[in-house]
Amino acid sequence: MGRSLLPILAVYPNASPSTTYPPTLALADDDELHAELVGAWLEHQGYRVLRFPSGDALLSWAAAGARQVDAFVLDVDMPGRDGVQSCRELRRMEGYARIPAVFVSSAAPGSVPHEVAHARVEFIRKDGEMFVRLAEWLSEHVYTAP
Repeated sequence: MGRSLLPILAVYPNASPSTTYPPTLALADDDELHAELVGAWLEHQGYRVLRFPSGDALLSWAAAGARQVDAFVLDVDMPGRDGVQSCRELRRMEGYARIPAVFVSSAAPGSVPHEVAHARVEFIRKDGEMFVRLAEWLSEHVYTAP
């Protein structure tokens, strides 16, 4: 088995313990191939992944009741409510306002200026460094030790 990129709390003191084990991530991406690739990678890293084909599907799930999730991984460009709109709506829902979120997208970083500029959501480009940067972000925001 390959080396896990998941962190230890001593290295990333800003991380807070996950409320579930394994930590649960909600992944919303309309690109089926990319969602499968990222989802499989996250599961290999030890995360439980809930996949949603759109922001609308994610928001319907979130609105259905007290759902436990440790972070949101969102594409920016999706049909219906996009990742930015979905993130804004999640932030207004009880229980989700403080859940970490990251945009993983091929869109230009400038397409999410308000959220990124105010450090509410980080932007990771879908490129050759994506998994390295995503691992770093998860290390800083989702503590995974049981």
